[in-house]
Amino acid sequence: MDHYASYILSYGYFAIFLFLYLGITGIPSPEESFMIFVGLTISQGSLNLYHSIFLAFLGVTLGMVSAYTIGYVAGKPLFHRFGKFIGLPPHRFKKATEKFEKNANWAIIMGFFIPGIRQINPYMAGISRIPFFMFLLTSAIGAFIWTVTVILIGTFLGNRVRQFVHFTPFHLALVGVVFLILFVLVGVIRFLKREK
Repeated sequence: MDHYASYILSYGYFAIFLFLYLGITGIPSPEESFMIFVGLTISQGSLNLYHSIFLAFLGVTLGMVSAYTIGYVAGKPLFHRFGKFIGLPPHRFKKATEKFEKNANWAIIMGFFIPGIRQINPYMAGISRIPFFMFLLTSAIGAFIWTVTVILIGTFLGNRVRQFVHFTPFHLALVGVVFLILFVLVGVIRFLKREK
């Protein structure tokens, strides 16, 4: 949490754009946890709700367009060469492409709420040659729903916590630890299911 705070103090709203742009394109970067932190910061009055949502939305949408362009230009060879590193060897990639093409619009919108899927979806859309305008429209809808939902959850949590305790850096760190534990537990459960 202190790490996030230092970025926001140093770069302001641009940090929101950058974190989410990088996260969507697949470069390791926090997304949900960072947006929840942004929401908590908004509840303290340090950030503006509308500016934060706009920059989050812009970062996510431009990240989707960048990933789509890479998928469109680099195409299947990129996934055939590196897909095994993200759990998509050639045979699974073929199945994933077929499933994606059947429900591309819904996959893009709903995929925002599934870590890993939201990073792969724009590449798949580019590889599958989904029409750009349709991709942009569904990406914008999904990005708006996702960013608004997660930031408002953080804002709601911040407002609720402030009603019961004095909001200090310790409490902010505590909230961060709880979310980190939940994130790790979900990751472990998903890993164990995959191994079965």
